[in-house]
Amino acid sequence: MIWIDEEKIFSEIRKRNPKTVVLNAPEGLMMKVQELAFKIQELFNTQTITIADPCYGVCDTVDQEVERLEADIAFHIGHNIALERMGKNTVLIDAVDDVDFDEILRASLLTLKRYEIIGICTISPYIHKIKKVKSFLKEEGIEAIIGKGKGLLKDGQVLGCDFHTAFEIREDVKAFAFLGQSIFHAIGIALTTNKPTFMLDPYYKEVLDVTPMVSDLLKKAILSIYKALDANTFGIIIGLKEGQRRLERAYTIKNELEKHGKKVLFIALHEVNNERLMQLQKIDAFVQTACPRISMNGESFNKPVLSTLQAEALIKILDGKDFEDLFQRSTWV
Repeated sequence: MIWIDEEKIFSEIRKRNPKTVVLNAPEGLMMKVQELAFKIQELFNTQTITIADPCYGVCDTVDQEVERLEADIAFHIGHNIALERMGKNTVLIDAVDDVDFDEILRASLLTLKRYEIIGICTISPYIHKIKKVKSFLKEEGIEAIIGKGKGLLKDGQVLGCDFHTAFEIREDVKAFAFLGQSIFHAIGIALTTNKPTFMLDPYYKEVLDVTPMVSDLLKKAILSIYKALDANTFGIIIGLKEGQRRLERAYTIKNELEKHGKKVLFIALHEVNNERLMQLQKIDAFVQTACPRISMNGESFNKPVLSTLQAEALIKILDGKDFEDLFQRSTWV
């Protein structure tokens, strides 16, 4: 059962007495957010506006939309991080999933005991479970290590672009256990650390070794880089989402590509998808600076769409250099 910290929202409303509030949350929480919106209007006579666009992470806040919608405050629900506020107008609201991990942990013991020392990572809905999981494994004779949080991250937490908590303990552990049902995050941990990684799915009670998927994804990522070598014109995509506007990075990549005679155009998008990119027929290949996850799903695009890490590798090849360990770093942006 997913629990939203409604009391924090109500407390903020009582304190600030806003006329209009904005609610922002991922698709999986939209049913609960609609119920919450009605509740706020009934309890406080406060107008609510629910953002129904896709919301993928804490980079996908709507701080500026508060002013555009003539609202007073935004509540970003469901991407719990180490901060309580983002920007001028956004309050971050926890949403946690109380699913029980005991059964999947018991199912994982035979696998995890082979590695003796395990790193534990998870995403925001389950971060409140991580210490209990560590204690469970310790009682079963397995040493478990939780990486220290830094910046936006709580201890043991990973984001789709930041794997610091796993990267910093990679030399101290023999494998990783990812708590949750996100194959992307589990694969990200494996790519970042180059260690065996197992996804412990508490819903389907499945222990999934993501190593074979890592190899396949890495091959596809490298293939996209080499396909982009033949491109003469590049479109550098700048994300218009509030946490994805990396202009400085875009200019750096543009300058490097132009040194090698490439023609470069800047393109700005909220949503990066094949339908939009196919309108840009004059572009041979793209580099998107918005979110690394977009490029990890390369099969969705007809042309190469590189992440910033892949663009760095491409530039090294153009410079006559080799590239190694494409994803083995703490952050991917």
